[in-house]
Amino acid sequence: MKLLTVVVPVYNTARYLPRCLRSVLVPEALDRLELILINDGSTDSSVSILLKAARRYPGTVRVIDKENGGHGSAVNEGLRIASGRYFRVLDSDDWFDTPAFLRYLDALGQCDEDLIVTPYTQEFNCAKQRVCVRYAALSDESSYALDELDLTGEMPYVSLAAATWKTELLRRCGLQLSEHCSYVDMQYILFPIPFVQRVRFINESVYRYFIGRTGQSMDPAQFLKNIPQHEQVLRSLIDFYAAQRPTLNAAARDYIERVISLMTYTHLELLCRRMPGRLAAFRRCRDFDAFLRQTAPEIYRRTDTNTEPRIYRRLGYLPLLLGRRVLPRLLHFRRTLHGSSL
Repeated sequence: MKLLTVVVPVYNTARYLPRCLRSVLVPEALDRLELILINDGSTDSSVSILLKAARRYPGTVRVIDKENGGHGSAVNEGLRIASGRYFRVLDSDDWFDTPAFLRYLDALGQCDEDLIVTPYTQEFNCAKQRVCVRYAALSDESSYALDELDLTGEMPYVSLAAATWKTELLRRCGLQLSEHCSYVDMQYILFPIPFVQRVRFINESVYRYFIGRTGQSMDPAQFLKNIPQHEQVLRSLIDFYAAQRPTLNAAARDYIERVISLMTYTHLELLCRRMPGRLAAFRRCRDFDAFLRQTAPEIYRRTDTNTEPRIYRRLGYLPLLLGRRVLPRLLHFRRTLHGSSL
């Protein structure tokens, strides 16, 4: 058994693949690493790059060629065939910091926790800026129960770029991500949480997360286009929480509620401020809010502590029909009314 399986979903990223593969395929890592490269229906030269890597590193690299099914489909396939004791995902336009990766592998070999957390670095292409997400409240080589995990700071949850899972745990929880859909990384980081007993922090900034490539799901233009997919994933998380709620311990319940609440804030902001079409935004907000209130009242109450969503709710989202400039005026008016009930 290899120590670590790294799954790389690939879709038309031939420009970035060499950097990604070079960062992982180093001699010191090969005997501990299984690298599963999933070609998800690419139409560029990605396949030839992957096959070349497989020929050069036959004991380490596996290539799977499949029809396009999206990021979640590629991760599902990678998990199905993974043989490593631990499992993580590396997107094909991102890369690992190689020296940090080797030190991380050394530390990982001494671990037996369910979830391993590492810092990561956001690489902003357009601004030529680099930001390290450090999880500063956690101590290197320390092991935590979920209720001891202090994630106060710039990233209040364990993102895909920070997470390494025990493979057996992902299979035991029946992890299955949505296909043909963006934003499934949120399913990847939340669906296994009810099964987590211990978490270890390794203070090596392994992952380099490339931000700013045209066509990324987080590209503002793509984000607006993909609002229905964002809502599809969010609803799946809310349904998951509602189904698991009776059996969750307090720590898992609080963690999942917190992450879904943050995603809900983002979704409501998209709908209320950026979604084109007044009537479409009004209807989608009303429908989603009714679903949230009925399915997960705890998360509904948690998101109601934010002023803007609360006012929209109290007014039945009518400002969306009247125009998006109405709410700033209402907020200004509210500040003049001491003790307003809004």
